[in-house]
Parts: sequence; C-alpha cells; structure tokens
Amino acid sequence: MSQSSCLCGNLRLSFTGDAVMKFRCHCLHDRKITGSLHSTNLVLPEDGVKIIHGTPKTYALKAGSGATMTSYFCGDCGSTLYRKSSGIPGVTVIKVGCIDDLNALEEFKPDTELFVKHRVTWLPEIPGAAQVQGMS
Repeated sequence: MSQSSCLCGNLRLSFTGDAVMKFRCHCLHDRKITGSLHSTNLVLPEDGVKIIHGTPKTYALKAGSGATMTSYFCGDCGSTLYRKSSGIPGVTVIKVGCIDDLNALEEFKPDTELFVKHRVTWLPEIPGAAQVQGMS
C-alpha cells in the first residue's frame, strides 16, 4: 500500500491496485492546478484509494469534453492530491508528485502524454511514451 500527502501533511491518502494508466498531461487546466508546465498522473481504480487523514476541499469545472472534473486538495496548503472525472467513472487520478515514497516514483513513469499540442517546445517528450494530441 502506498501513501500520498499534501505539503503541510494535513491531508493524506493511501492507495493500492494496478494502474489503469500512467500519463503526463500538458492540458491548460493542469498547468493552472500545478503551477507548472504539466502534471504527472497515476489512474487507479476508485475503490483502492482511501483518505486516511483530513478532509479534502473540492473544486469542480467543466472540461472541454463536457465532463465535470473535480480536484481534491488540502484547504490549508492548497496541494491537489487527486482528481475525478464524470467522464471516466470508477477511477481516481492521483497526482504523482504528492506520493511519499520517492523510490516508488520510478515505477510510475508515464507511458502516455496527453495534450501534447500544448507542450512547450523546449520540454522533450518521454522516450517510448505514446504522444496524444488531446485527451484520446
């Protein structure tokens, strides 16, 4: 079982299960959420993700697909730990940068990059990862 936490430690979750997908996203929403040029994500079955400390705040928006994307974040430090989409029910999208075990991060290398049409020119693609212009 792995764990993930926010910057201040007031929000923690545990997760188990096989990854449905491992991806780096260059969409404009993820840029705003992370304050960076992309986000690295691990998609897991929803029933394998449990809040073990704290209560997340939420922020929902309509994605370009029309689905509602909800971010779950710490109300104290603002770290987004995970997201859920009405367009892909039954899964939780874990933000890899919040995973506590630094050694485990190697196993979460993305096999896909999404919204590469928004990737900045000076950021190289991940070798061997599928390159997708949009969501699919």
